[in-house]
Amino acid sequence: MGFFGKFWAMIRGVFIRAGDDLVSSSPDAIKATYAAAIDDAKKRYKEMERAVALLARERERTEMSLRELDKEEADLQRRLEGALAAAEADPANPSHREAGTRYLTRIKEIDERQAVLTAELEAQAGKVEQYKIKLRSFTDEIEKLKREQGEMVAEFVSNQQVIQLEDRLKGLGETAVDESIVAIREKVANLRAQAKIATEMGGATLESQDRTYEKLGSEREAQAHFDELLKARAAQKLGVAGKERDLG
Repeated sequence: MGFFGKFWAMIRGVFIRAGDDLVSSSPDAIKATYAAAIDDAKKRYKEMERAVALLARERERTEMSLRELDKEEADLQRRLEGALAAAEADPANPSHREAGTRYLTRIKEIDERQAVLTAELEAQAGKVEQYKIKLRSFTDEIEKLKREQGEMVAEFVSNQQVIQLEDRLKGLGETAVDESIVAIREKVANLRAQAKIATEMGGATLESQDRTYEKLGSEREAQAHFDELLKARAAQKLGVAGKERDLG
């Protein structure tokens, strides 16, 4: 488990150890629980910050040691050049060779020490950057806790108000309300049925009247037609009789 995994496990443990009464009894209880977790996180942050400061200090010392070795090596290189020049000018004098040998030995020691310090510096710089990232993550997590503290309190209050409202509505008497609603529904349904019957009756009366008028109209039309047919037949008979008289 990573560092922040352990951190969150610790926070969950705070809530579990606090118990349900502390966590859910009131908004103040929630604030207090989160405040304790935030304070603990801040303490851990300070401890890590001090550790990072020590690492940074060690890194600075290593950098300083490398700069000092660089300066010493540069001085030895110049002295070595002088020893070489003196040995060329005065080959019989052994002190020039002895000095040059001493310079070369020290330059070799410096090179070896520089290699060690360079590796240490890289490791120290890597650790410092790594812990800087952790510190930034720690800061983000603390801010997250602060935001969550407000969100949890707001949600607690909201849910508590909803529960209280529901309890109040239940206390008004569910049976009386239900029976009243049923009575209203039945009354409206009866009135709807009556209105429908009245509409149908009115429609039926008008339809019956229309059929009566239509029947009378049809009968009169048929009678008129019949009279016309009789007149036509009579006229036809008169025409035939007149022709027979003319031919006779």
